[in-house]
Amino acid sequence: MPSANAAGLWEIPQDPPGDSTSTTGKWTEVRGVLHDAKAERCIRRGISFLVEKQNGVGAFSSTYPVAVTALSGLALLGAGAEFGSGPDGQALEKAVDYLISPIRSNDRGYLEDRGESRSRMHGHSYAILFLSQVIGQVPTPQREEQIRKVIRSGVKLILSCQTKLGGWGYDPSDPLDEASLTVCCLQALRSAKEAGVNVPKGTIDRALEYLRKCATEDGTFRYSLTRSKNRTSYEITAASISTMDAAGEYTLEERKRGMDYIRRLIEKGARTRKGAFHVADNFPFYGNFYTGQILQQSRGELWEVWSRSVWPQIVKLQKDTGSWESRYGEEYATAMALLILELPLGYLPLYDR
Repeated sequence: MPSANAAGLWEIPQDPPGDSTSTTGKWTEVRGVLHDAKAERCIRRGISFLVEKQNGVGAFSSTYPVAVTALSGLALLGAGAEFGSGPDGQALEKAVDYLISPIRSNDRGYLEDRGESRSRMHGHSYAILFLSQVIGQVPTPQREEQIRKVIRSGVKLILSCQTKLGGWGYDPSDPLDEASLTVCCLQALRSAKEAGVNVPKGTIDRALEYLRKCATEDGTFRYSLTRSKNRTSYEITAASISTMDAAGEYTLEERKRGMDYIRRLIEKGARTRKGAFHVADNFPFYGNFYTGQILQQSRGELWEVWSRSVWPQIVKLQKDTGSWESRYGEEYATAMALLILELPLGYLPLYDR
């Protein structure tokens, strides 16, 4: 687990006294940002919302079932849920069962919900990422092999549909690339590799070279090299840098320019009424999910500026039901908000440097 006292911001005392809702056993208090048990209650309410929303087959969304189920599973893991133990752990197990069901995978290993076409390669990659993160928790070798089989076939699918330029498209047959898909696929491959699945170095190198080609002189990253070539955003810049970090590429010039851009916008946003959360104005949960992954590694000054601005905003946006809202639905927004708030808890291997 990452050091909890880095930068003097985090400490891990005993569970908050008198708070019967604490289930993680590892309460993290944010000094000067979220006082007392406010952050944990926020996480607990969000997790309860997700558990209540899970349907009978284990999915968390009817609109983007594969993608949102994987993200919700990651949020459960990030809150400290233990596979099969208690309501949260049982929801975690059901999410795994949903994703590894034989009817979820076609003969190429592509994970999808029949009749649903919106999750696409985003959903497939998030599913492989989640399964690779949870596999270390399963109680029996038989269960582990069930999951590993799906991961292996899912990785094979990802490897088979890398585009000529090194990126990935919206579906396995798409010859055009898109950077957010490339980020998803790279993080899935990294997680699968750490779970023991073979991933050729050449595939990673080609994808990293793709991201480097997406970088611009002003520090931003393009969405694509083949469509909307001049379109850049804060969100895709943060996601691209996070992926470079996941691959251990901390010294690239493209990363340095990108971090200068990220720093400028966070510091400017934190000084305004909008706050740093809305620097990612198109897709705030997505953008801050990846920004948090970048900054929590160093726990430096920019981490403090970002967290002191972003976390209170996320807490304020939580609805009475325990959920958050976005154009992709409450379940998606809730899972992403939780993953941002859970960053310093250190339960997810995804957050390790």
